[in-house]
Amino acid sequence: MDTRLQTVIASLSITEGIWHEKASNMGVFEASSTLATTHGRGSVYVLVETIGGFPDPNDVEQQIVQIVQVKSQAPGSITAGIRQAITEANAFLFEENLNAAREDRGIAGVTCVILKDQDAFVGQCGPSVLYHVGRGHTTRLPPESTWLTSETLQDIDVGKQPPLGLRKNIEPELSHLHLRDGDLLILASTPLGKLVPENAMASAVLQRDAQGVRDRLESLAPGTDLAAIIIELRGLKEPASEEEEVIGIPSSAGALASLVARASATVRRWRQPRADRAYEDEDEEEASSAYAPGEDEGLLTTRPSIDLSRAAAAVTSALSTVGRALATLLVRILPESEVAQEGKRPRSVTGRKAKDAQEPGGDRAERYDRRWVWAALLIPVVVAMTYVLTRVQYDRAREAEFQHLVTSFQETAAAAEASTVADEQRVKLVEAQALLEQALAMRPEDRGLQDRLAVIRSQLDRVNRVNRLTGVEPLQVLADIEGVKARPEKVLVQGADVYVLDLGVHCIYNYLLTDARDGLQELPGDRILLREGDEQGATVLGELLDMAWVDAGGLLGTNSLLAIDRQGHVLQYDPGFRVRALPAVGVDLWQEPVAATGYYGRLYVLDPKANQLLRYTLTNGGFEGMPSDYFLPESVADLGSATDVAIDGNVYILHSSGLIAKYQDGASMPFTQRDLDRPLDAPTSLFVTGFMDEDGYVYVSDAGNQRIVQFSKTGEFIRQLLGTDAMHMDDLRSLYVDEATGELFFVNGSGLYLARLPS
Repeated sequence: MDTRLQTVIASLSITEGIWHEKASNMGVFEASSTLATTHGRGSVYVLVETIGGFPDPNDVEQQIVQIVQVKSQAPGSITAGIRQAITEANAFLFEENLNAAREDRGIAGVTCVILKDQDAFVGQCGPSVLYHVGRGHTTRLPPESTWLTSETLQDIDVGKQPPLGLRKNIEPELSHLHLRDGDLLILASTPLGKLVPENAMASAVLQRDAQGVRDRLESLAPGTDLAAIIIELRGLKEPASEEEEVIGIPSSAGALASLVARASATVRRWRQPRADRAYEDEDEEEASSAYAPGEDEGLLTTRPSIDLSRAAAAVTSALSTVGRALATLLVRILPESEVAQEGKRPRSVTGRKAKDAQEPGGDRAERYDRRWVWAALLIPVVVAMTYVLTRVQYDRAREAEFQHLVTSFQETAAAAEASTVADEQRVKLVEAQALLEQALAMRPEDRGLQDRLAVIRSQLDRVNRVNRLTGVEPLQVLADIEGVKARPEKVLVQGADVYVLDLGVHCIYNYLLTDARDGLQELPGDRILLREGDEQGATVLGELLDMAWVDAGGLLGTNSLLAIDRQGHVLQYDPGFRVRALPAVGVDLWQEPVAATGYYGRLYVLDPKANQLLRYTLTNGGFEGMPSDYFLPESVADLGSATDVAIDGNVYILHSSGLIAKYQDGASMPFTQRDLDRPLDAPTSLFVTGFMDEDGYVYVSDAGNQRIVQFSKTGEFIRQLLGTDAMHMDDLRSLYVDEATGELFFVNGSGLYLARLPS
């Protein structure tokens, strides 16, 4: 008999030592405690964890839970529904953050689980953790989490596992689990994940039901804010199948007869015409193990259709005959239960039966032994036939799915080729690529599929104006110092000098390019030019804010590198290897500056919280008086989400949302970002070349999309630059472009790279 599963639910929510019976960050949506096996989407379980300054975190949590619950029921596969639900929740929170004051913004993590039959479909994003405790094993999802291993929020690598609300586009982590009677699923907040490692969870919940697990988890973390949904899975026995009831087999033979009946049913279903038979549900395909034929077939290969209906009919009949005969045999040879024996009265034996009764016991036992031999021979035959027929059916379904993917791809690729509209081509090519990747997952060794996928990707690159960087050279990997992690945030290049600002160890490095400009010179020392704590007269350099290069101009007679700390101290370094301190001026006007840049004898400091861009005029003696605001009092500039600034005579300000605002003499100018294939996502830095609108371009390091985007001075999308290796731009921080030499310097992760600009 098949085993169905039912759930027993317990929950735990403690905030600041207070128990909550109804927690806003949890959702349990069950039509029944018994898990669905065919119809419906399954039971949904959601746990949300929020971090930040939300004015009403309970409202945010409730809305995310509701969005995930509703959107996960979308048509299509279960995993597609979970993915859509989490991306919709992210879009909601991202929009909320955009419209909120800086101090009212926050992020969130989510775990969504849908249970159906004996499968669990899981989606996670940001701070989230799920434990699956089974027989002899414990699994934690996600297996690796920066939210669990990082000691502080500042240490979390949001580039690899972004939370909800930080980026416009995110990709949730999707997983699948197979469930059995007695398993436990625990959706938990990250404090529990930090307190109870994966290898300790099994012993922590050993031999406990859902309520006992809840009490145990609470005792493991006294005084800690915790949230958890505990799902205990118990088995239910279904009634006997129709075939078992008709034959009326005693319990000792029932399992084998049931197997025969299921094999016959499988063959009958296999015999049905294709039009009358529904192929396996898409989520059953996701849950099943992948099977791909090994032959090297081209993309357009189609296997001949074979009509096996007559053969299947014969096998069905044979299986039914074997099943009835074997069941009858087992009824005769297997001993009846003791209860049945006790309930019978002795009867007189006459005729042939009397003769049999007089036979020696050894002869009778010998006949029974022979029957057992035949039974032992028939059992593996039936099992083998069942396996073969099931495999044939599975292979046919997989083949039909593969051919459907190929046909859909061909139609979509043809539509893309026929279109003359770039946006329509892009949509069709992306769809064709997805279909081809699914087909390739079924036959990963198929060279025809691989070649066509390369063609589609090339066409997408053309439509999306992608240029692949060649000759990317790693110049330097910045080292951690005394246990402090390196975090390079900016690169500047002047002649052969390369300056790198590291806000992790709070220093500025100065490297020298080789004469061929294809690497860095090997020089003695650590190459640290300035660092936090350096003294210059009475000035002590504090926590670094930024560095800026200021060309000679106006009242400044020499080019200079400026190091600015958060207390307003400025150290000036000039090519004569001289360092001097500039007196702090107008620091009382600062609130929370985020970036600085220089242009023609002036230093600009961007302060979003104060909604101002302070402008300092430099002289050979230092600053010339107090700074002024670049924007006029009547200006309506909104700098609340600004992250970086670049100047070419005009001012360009980058916002965390991806907006680039352009100003001329304080007045807003158009910057359209026209024709961009997809919006900027978590951009980190801005760089501009040339003078005002006469020449040059605007470059943006688009970390969320792992690319560098090039615009014209009016915001027209020119092209995007991608690495040939995904690791080249998986953690973009900053860039510097020298169009005269065709050089592109960029910081990715803890590495400094050099590439050649494509022509």
